[in-house]
Amino acid sequence: MMRRQMGALSLAVWLAAGAAYAQTNPGGQTAGELPGQNPGQPVGQPLGQPVQTAPPTVGPAVNPQEPGVAPVGQLQVAPSGRSRPGAAGQPMGRAPSGDEVPPEAPTGLPDALRPVPGGLTAERVAARALATSLAVRTARLNTSAAESARSEAGLQMIPQIALSARYTRLSPITLPTLGVSRPTPLLLGSTGASPCVNDNGVVVDGSIGQGGVPVCPGGARPIQSPPSAFSFPVILNQYGFRGTVTVPITDIAFRLARVYQAAGRTVEARRLDEEAARSQAATDARVAFYEYMRAQGQLAVAEQGVESARRHGVELGRMVAAGTAARVDQMRVEAQVAESERLVLAAREGVALAEAQLRQRAHFTADEPLQLGEALDEPVATPTNFNDLLNRATRDRPELRSLERQASALDANVAATRAGIFPSLTGQFNVDVANPNQRFIPQTEEFNTTWDATIQLQWSPTAALVTNATANRLAAQRDALEAQLQQAREGFEIEARAQWTASQTAAAAIESTRRQLAAAEESYRVRRERFLAGASVSSDLTDAELDLLRARLAVVNANVDLREALARLRRAVGTREAAPRE
Repeated sequence: MMRRQMGALSLAVWLAAGAAYAQTNPGGQTAGELPGQNPGQPVGQPLGQPVQTAPPTVGPAVNPQEPGVAPVGQLQVAPSGRSRPGAAGQPMGRAPSGDEVPPEAPTGLPDALRPVPGGLTAERVAARALATSLAVRTARLNTSAAESARSEAGLQMIPQIALSARYTRLSPITLPTLGVSRPTPLLLGSTGASPCVNDNGVVVDGSIGQGGVPVCPGGARPIQSPPSAFSFPVILNQYGFRGTVTVPITDIAFRLARVYQAAGRTVEARRLDEEAARSQAATDARVAFYEYMRAQGQLAVAEQGVESARRHGVELGRMVAAGTAARVDQMRVEAQVAESERLVLAAREGVALAEAQLRQRAHFTADEPLQLGEALDEPVATPTNFNDLLNRATRDRPELRSLERQASALDANVAATRAGIFPSLTGQFNVDVANPNQRFIPQTEEFNTTWDATIQLQWSPTAALVTNATANRLAAQRDALEAQLQQAREGFEIEARAQWTASQTAAAAIESTRRQLAAAEESYRVRRERFLAGASVSSDLTDAELDLLRARLAVVNANVDLREALARLRRAVGTREAAPRE
């Protein structure tokens, strides 16, 4: 029987310690109030309904002066802290004897769970996580990159201006001698006569008329002199300046405008991704905070179990000394004390792990104290309008809105890509200032200015085929994203239902565990009195101690489970997380 009792004690503690990690975290969305709440209203408080200020008292009336009994609904556990050895210096694992009876444990919350003014709360931890989260920082940088891409797309729609300057040094060459294009009449001798030739090739004398024009008789024609020879100058240093303005006329209207629209939708999607990252970081931080509270509560309950076992051992030792109890019962209690102390050590490891996770989520330094500023036994109201929460979950989740913006961006990219199938019209205007300017003949070693304007219509059948294939690929990606959007909406609906059910179950469990705790406390009180009076055996009191341990753990877990479920529900329904101030 004793082995079964030890196994039950170990199982109770370890099941409670692992309850937090058995739940999956489908994501978190928090900051602010739940849908349907007024600002400043407690988390989960239904709109227009007051919050209970104290849990109802159930079970039999309790006398606060009776040992080992606490008011219903409060945790009766010893303050957590450094595990103490046995009373009067007794070694670990051995029950004290004689009159060294450990004092009764104080009622109410243990010191480890009592709120400290200015201590940590779930909201403070979430705000710290938002200010230091690496995931949020990454999402913010992705938003900045998307905004830069949108600016880049917008600048492509303005006329493109290009300026260039050049200098050219030519190698020297020998140019050929060129003749003039118009020959001159040949003048012979000093008589001033002009030689002429008739149709038979006979040279006859002509005369010089007015203006030096030769006059030939009888239909003869003047004999022309050979052309005079000259050469162009060689300019070895050449300078040029050009300004170009290019306007993609059709691309601006049919392609670039839609690219800019797609970039704007991408910016919106990245901002929503940043909002989702903030929500996830805040929810993870809140859950880590509550897990730390759970670990502290489990440690305090385990330490209370040690104190109860030690007190049982002292009382049993008196009976053994008096000859009213067997030594074997005392040995079993000593084994129970040792097992309880082992569980305390295991609970301390759980606290260390929960503390490490909390420090990592909120990036607390090792020298920053983690003092709780939020009471675990404060009443928490749960939301009542599930239909409103469900509508928000399938409409306001930032992940859903991000997918919608991404699908819209792909749709605009498809339209922009298909515009490349058709011919494009481009206008271009150039201004050249060159020395020498190639359009001036003969060239001179001076700067001259010229301009030109061009309208170009261009189309490539090969490029059109490639563009059409690209557009089809983007259209398929858009359709796949829309299917993913529908799938995500269905998944978020299930998530909201699951977290709603978890919150309602945890809220009901709080009342149930309070009743169980009241019954366990009363049972422990009665069995202890019967044991001290010799009307029951030691194993009955051991069973009562185990029942009381389970009830205390159940109260801690139920309160933590409710707060974690509400934190996850706030994310599931798309409640926006306020951005931290820069």
